[in-house]
Amino acid sequence: MADSYAGPRARTETVVAIQYLRAVAAGLIAFQHAMGVPAFVHYTAHFGTIGVDLFFVISGFIMWTTTETSRRGPVRFWLARIVRIVPLYWIFTTLYIAAALITPESFYVVHLEAAHIVKSYLFVPATHPNLGLIAPVFTLGWTLNYEMFFYLLFGLCLFVPSPRLRFALLATAFLLLVAGGLLVQPQGAIARTYTDPIMLEFLAGVMLAILTPLLMRCGAIAGLLLIAGAVIWVAVVYGYGFVPERIVSHGIPAVTAVAGGLMIERAARARPSGFWLMLGDASYSIYLAHPFAQRVLLIAANGTIGLAAISPTVYVLSAFVVGIAGGVICHFVIERPLLIAGRRLIGRTQPMR
Repeated sequence: MADSYAGPRARTETVVAIQYLRAVAAGLIAFQHAMGVPAFVHYTAHFGTIGVDLFFVISGFIMWTTTETSRRGPVRFWLARIVRIVPLYWIFTTLYIAAALITPESFYVVHLEAAHIVKSYLFVPATHPNLGLIAPVFTLGWTLNYEMFFYLLFGLCLFVPSPRLRFALLATAFLLLVAGGLLVQPQGAIARTYTDPIMLEFLAGVMLAILTPLLMRCGAIAGLLLIAGAVIWVAVVYGYGFVPERIVSHGIPAVTAVAGGLMIERAARARPSGFWLMLGDASYSIYLAHPFAQRVLLIAANGTIGLAAISPTVYVLSAFVVGIAGGVICHFVIERPLLIAGRRLIGRTQPMR
């Protein structure tokens, strides 16, 4: 969720389609949460949740392409990931906790536990005391628990110099974890998280990175592939009670979308959109900041004309725009300065990926 991309031959060159997809993924999640107000619950559809799966596939893609021919070792890789992910997430986790302590009435349900808070900061999966789900105190961080574990495994594989062997080790680790989870059905939060089939989405992204040269020569079928992914996703959303495993319902359309994006990369690169590239760069900030911006809008609406006086369509669209705008402001005001400071801290001169 927090990555931009440069290919193995030209690492400063952005893959435009991937940036667009990052923007789409963040937008889908922001739109999903714009519909999450209890008063509008009957309007809620769950198609926006695929944004998380898009992020996971893209993350696998980016991590492989930015390290395939690099001499960067595991420690520098991990430091770069920590600088990229941790500070902004900790800021929003702290803001969430502070808001819960200062204005608990602005939350639907709030119950903080010290042990759960500590685990949240350390990216340790734990059961949420309010929801009963495996999630940190700032619930959007559940995805970052997966991301950080992926970075841990990926960094360990960087000890192996051969890309082919590195991929074999990574694939073996992921397949064994998922197979073990299916066989044993673990109950603990950590074991359940890191044996979940959703982990295979990272591996799928790595495989797409390896296949990129081939995919970029298949532009003629990109449209068909993207349409197929959309049809699959619509069939799942409106599946008349049929709810397959997430790796099928979300993972396959996400992989299809990224593959289709790579196929149209040459066309996208011919006339790139600065606006969409900016949204791609800001996607991590959008992901973390949009719930706060949307909550401010909700409080303002309730405190003035009242939510009941607002058309659901108007509110949802307004919350979507406010969420995106809040994330973009966060990107320029908070995230980018943090990244500059982080680069200085770890001695990197290249753009943070």
